[in-house]
Amino acid sequence: MADTHDIQSWLNGDKLRSQKVREQYPLIGLIVGLVFLYILTGYQSAKQQHRLTDTKLEMLDAKFRYMTISAQLTNTTRQSQVVEALRANGSELRENTVPPVKIK
Repeated sequence: MADTHDIQSWLNGDKLRSQKVREQYPLIGLIVGLVFLYILTGYQSAKQQHRLTDTKLEMLDAKFRYMTISAQLTNTTRQSQVVEALRANGSELRENTVPPVKIK
């Protein structure tokens, strides 16, 4: 029966109003505050980790776009490609077959 009386005293709040428990209120408040900060810090770090992952993916995407554009530019500016483009457009310009001469 003593166990039932203990449970009832906790449930109806008699134990929480006792002097021994009241002396521990600041400690209980500190523990609750620290638990709250711990949970908040966990959420903030998870949020920051997600942002970091998203930023890494954006950087990787930008890198691949740069590499694609760079390869296209290199291919487009090759001499053979320029000559073909000139011929296709009907330009009067022709490829120089005489090597350059150095003047002293």
